[in-house]
Amino acid sequence: MPLTRRQFVVGSSLTAAYAASGVARIGGLVYGQTSGVNDILVVLYLRGGIDGLNFAAPVNEPNYVASRSNLRLRESGTDAGLPLANPIGNGIDFRLHPSARPLLDVYQAGALAIVHAVGLTVANRSHFDAQSLMEGGVPSSRQPTGWLTRHITTSGGQSGAIPTVAASNSLPGSLIGSGSAIAMPNLTNFALPGDPTIFPAMTRMYSGTTPLHMAGFNAISAIQNVNNAIGRPPTGGALPAYSPENGASYAQPETQTGSLGSALITIARLIKLDIGLRIATLDVGGWDTHNNQGLTTGTYATNVDSLARNLLAFYNDMVRYRQRVTLVAMSEFGRTLRENQSGGTDHGRASIMLVLGGAVNGGRMYGTWPGLASQALDGGDLAVTTDYRQVLAEIVVRRLRNPQLSAVFPGLGNYRPLGIVQGSDLPTT
Repeated sequence: MPLTRRQFVVGSSLTAAYAASGVARIGGLVYGQTSGVNDILVVLYLRGGIDGLNFAAPVNEPNYVASRSNLRLRESGTDAGLPLANPIGNGIDFRLHPSARPLLDVYQAGALAIVHAVGLTVANRSHFDAQSLMEGGVPSSRQPTGWLTRHITTSGGQSGAIPTVAASNSLPGSLIGSGSAIAMPNLTNFALPGDPTIFPAMTRMYSGTTPLHMAGFNAISAIQNVNNAIGRPPTGGALPAYSPENGASYAQPETQTGSLGSALITIARLIKLDIGLRIATLDVGGWDTHNNQGLTTGTYATNVDSLARNLLAFYNDMVRYRQRVTLVAMSEFGRTLRENQSGGTDHGRASIMLVLGGAVNGGRMYGTWPGLASQALDGGDLAVTTDYRQVLAEIVVRRLRNPQLSAVFPGLGNYRPLGIVQGSDLPTT
């Protein structure tokens, strides 16, 4: 259904409340730095804790074999994984989950990197707490703003009709405190119902200078600008059909609101409208596989298939924007090394991150493999050897050209790029 006036007012009020936080405004005034590039960052959150040990599986690791009699990929046979070139570890045969086959060509083409044994440096096996910390950009204490919000404010703010979008019903934790971000699950409903007089009336209503007035005015302007670019009235109407480029085929249709394919199509359309999108977020759940996880069939395989096919479609669809677009996928933690008696895995420690794009030094795995011997485990599970913030920090510095890492990621310490993305480093503070 179209955006109602009540939804608009509530959304504007939330945006105003975030915008009113002193941190958001002071950061931009202190640093006053303008971003030097027009790169676009897409952050995909895999909610629930993805089983990284079966996405990029160490199939010949003795402890992996011994701990997973059923839920493990093999070197051969019907449950065989797909060999990954340039793995990490000493003699470890890492295999990509067979349902992720659509991503193998992208990996081999050098546009996809896999970071293993990555995560929060302080153990936390609570979905809510771990997601809050990770999206806050800190290891152990919650922040009033998200890490993306702090990037935006310390890089001098953003311009454009819609510079920051969450392709979902609400803003994620990484954008808490943002006065410019807009939650937009799809373009179909990005309109206000009513006759043409509603926009002049709403513009007058939000013509003041309070944070609420400014947030409302920004929302009205965004609706007008997007619909002008689409070619339909700001009060809505039929959305022109979308034709992905370069043979791209998303796994879910645009009309399937809430699906990964639908969210990626929303982001792709906004990028191609060339109205200033620089930051986009989206998330997909279903990775909390305590029961009946499955191996090459079942819940996990279905989720991996959807993830792989939609990421491939997005990469193909972005053929004209590949050098500007970097997508990073992350999850709050991995799964336990040992499978449980319910045919699943429980909350673990380290997992994987995926980095996709034309400016990615892909075709290889990154990170330090700690091994799965008992003395190397953290609480019985794969230990974290790479702080997830180092991956994000490298993208922020090299692609988004923001060196203010102490503000974006408080307490990160030394910046140690892994070389995942192209670009030069800046003196960081």
